[in-house]
This record gives sequence, structure tokens and C-alpha cells, in this order.
Amino acid sequence: MFASSVRELSRLWSGSLSHFRRHRNDEHLEALIAEALRYTGLHLENDLSASPYWSKAPLARRVALLLFLVDRGVVSRVSRQGRTVYEAREDASAWAIGQPSMASYLVPTLEFLAALQCDRLRRAQAARP
Repeated sequence: MFASSVRELSRLWSGSLSHFRRHRNDEHLEALIAEALRYTGLHLENDLSASPYWSKAPLARRVALLLFLVDRGVVSRVSRQGRTVYEAREDASAWAIGQPSMASYLVPTLEFLAALQCDRLRRAQAARP
């Protein structure tokens, strides 16, 4: 991603990620974007490829939604076994349904949240002995 698109993305953040807008050095912001890019491209790819919307949408759109949801506190960035993963709150779908501003993006958002839940379930199953 180019620095200008990264800056543009961060302008939408008004919650937990808003401090990234004030960074004078873009390295932290770029690292966050790169981390989210890897996560959405690797961990969510199979689940999202079945979606008519996400199978055609650019990877940057997945990153934008993921970080928007993190910023709003609906998804958490957590460390599990030395890796950063993203986990949706249990009420994430209800939150999305309750957001009038997201009405036109509701189905893709719900699909994205379902992919996050599937990834969490896979990790939980893999951790079992």
C-alpha cells in the first residue's frame, strides 16, 4: 500500500486505532496495515472466497473493514502463541446489524465476521490435544 492510501484509511478511525493518525513516523501504521493484510490474505482467504462479494473485492477492502472493526472495538487484536490474530466479539453480528450507516454493506460485513469466527474455531480445534 502506498503511504497516501494508508493515511486515507486511518482517517476513518475514531476509536481504539485513532492514535495511529497522530504518529509522525508512518512505520507503526504501515506495520499494522501489513499485519492485517497478511491475516486477511492468509487466514480468511478460504472462508471469504465462497462469498460473491469478497471473492471479487480487493484485499485492501478486507484490510479496511478489519481495521475499521478493530477501531470500533468489535474485533480485538490479540496475541495467541506468539502470533497476532483477530477475534470478533460474540455480539459482533448484532452490532453490525444495529449500525444504520453499514446497512448497504451489511451482508459482506456479516460474511467477514463469520470468516473471523470460523478462523477462531479452527485455531481452537487445532489447539486441542
